[in-house]
Amino acid sequence: MPIAPVGAAGAAIRPAPVRPDKPSFSTLLEPRAPAASAPPPRPSPALAALEGVERAQRRLEGVLAAARQGRTFSAQELLGLQAEAYRVVQTVDLASKLVEQGAQSVKQALNTQV
Repeated sequence: MPIAPVGAAGAAIRPAPVRPDKPSFSTLLEPRAPAASAPPPRPSPALAALEGVERAQRRLEGVLAAARQGRTFSAQELLGLQAEAYRVVQTVDLASKLVEQGAQSVKQALNTQV
């Protein structure tokens, strides 16, 4: 005689009835395509920094082209451009130091005797 599972109150546990309006658990586990409302994946910080450098380069090229065509800039615009150029130079400098440090670490790891 099989033993029926018993709940906390001593009553036998019955499985929940299958409802056709609810999907089964195995159906829920199947892979689905991402929803259209899901946010796009964020780029890596390194890629975002490179895109920022490219944007700044395009802006600088645009400013230089406008200056060649005879446009004059206010002191505020020139100061803003100088600050932006300084920020880009700092970003490129930091990136080059990180790449140099990474290359040095790889060299050190390859030269380590195992």
